[in-house]
Amino acid sequence: MNAELGKKIKFHRLNQNRTLEGTAEGICSLSYLSKIENGNTKPSDEIMKLLFDRLNIQFDMDSDDMDEEQLEQDLHEWYSMIIQRKNDQATEHYLRLKQEVQNNVSPSILALFKLFEVRYHLLMRHLSEVPVLLEKLDRMDDMFEEKHQYYHFKFKGLFANLSYRYMDAHTNYTNALSILNIRPMNDFEKSDLYFLIAINELALQNVTLCLHYTRLALDLYSINFDFRRSADCQILLGICYKRIKQFDRAEEAFNLSIKAANYLQEPSLKGVAYQNLGNLYAAKDDYKKAFKHFEQSLVFKETQNFKGKLTTIASMVEALFELDDQSQLMEMVDRGLLMVTDKEDYKLFEYYFQVYKLRVLGDQISLEHYLKETVIPYFQDNEDHQYLANYCELLSECLQANKKYKDACYYLSLANYSYKKLSKN
Repeated sequence: MNAELGKKIKFHRLNQNRTLEGTAEGICSLSYLSKIENGNTKPSDEIMKLLFDRLNIQFDMDSDDMDEEQLEQDLHEWYSMIIQRKNDQATEHYLRLKQEVQNNVSPSILALFKLFEVRYHLLMRHLSEVPVLLEKLDRMDDMFEEKHQYYHFKFKGLFANLSYRYMDAHTNYTNALSILNIRPMNDFEKSDLYFLIAINELALQNVTLCLHYTRLALDLYSINFDFRRSADCQILLGICYKRIKQFDRAEEAFNLSIKAANYLQEPSLKGVAYQNLGNLYAAKDDYKKAFKHFEQSLVFKETQNFKGKLTTIASMVEALFELDDQSQLMEMVDRGLLMVTDKEDYKLFEYYFQVYKLRVLGDQISLEHYLKETVIPYFQDNEDHQYLANYCELLSECLQANKKYKDACYYLSLANYSYKKLSKN
């Protein structure tokens, strides 16, 4: 009992960002509070009540385990909504649970809430909220049970992935997987982790591992008749097959996802599937078919996420450039630039559209200067080797065309260095 009460004090103290000194002041010595928190002494009820009052915790030696059991069920129900991307329901439950999970709950329940709160903000793309929450959880992790450690690693992995730190994500997902392999978990949890790992391995260019984890996830989704997530897996499989040039299998996978989207009446899923079909035909140098699929994708994305529309417009720009349709190309470039004006989070797209604009205008001097002074330094600062390699290669070609061979050689070597960095990942 002493250990549990001490753990409760420590957990709530850390959650409230209180120091040992500030909590102990006027009640007991710093060393005595440390002993209480570590379960190394039995304090009087009077001291415990004073500490609980300071932390605004209900001083109840006989907490209602049944209430906490129900609360834990409610938390997992909320978590299920988050994983199933039911944004409105998840928000409604979040606001209610935030009121219910007050300072009188056990550390285990509070930890679960704080962990699922991270996952909720990741769902809603409130990425600025996450670092503070994770930092607080990092300070508490020595008190976590195994289930808390699992979620902690998993959500840190997802945040790293969304922040483009794919190797950090890989490390955290590997730690979560090691717990998953020894702790009984339901298919819902297993399939979700496998799917997240697959997405991250794809970002790391590890096609074999992406295929492996996608198939593991797909098997579980299929067994449980989760057609929506099965369709997501088909899209991942299609992307992998495209990368290893198994184009027929890729097309089959994308078409299966379209069938699922029709059955589920999910326009957003159609938008993603047609986008990837367009990418497939672009990889086969059939830019007319690629452009048609991109057009279809944009129709289904018109009411969907902003970044998704930008991605499709960028793909249309590339296809039109290859088709040498300069009139329509400039129209799409201007449309893209208008969307990203004054949006700091979309610099990648701004540079993309501006580079194409200068290429279409044939303004080689401005293009060289823009790549050299603005675009390439940006991707160097962000250590984004994929885009760095692409733009260095383009600049090298421009410099060669203008007989600036020494500079061209430098940027070509920089591109090759970036490709090597990518291959090591």
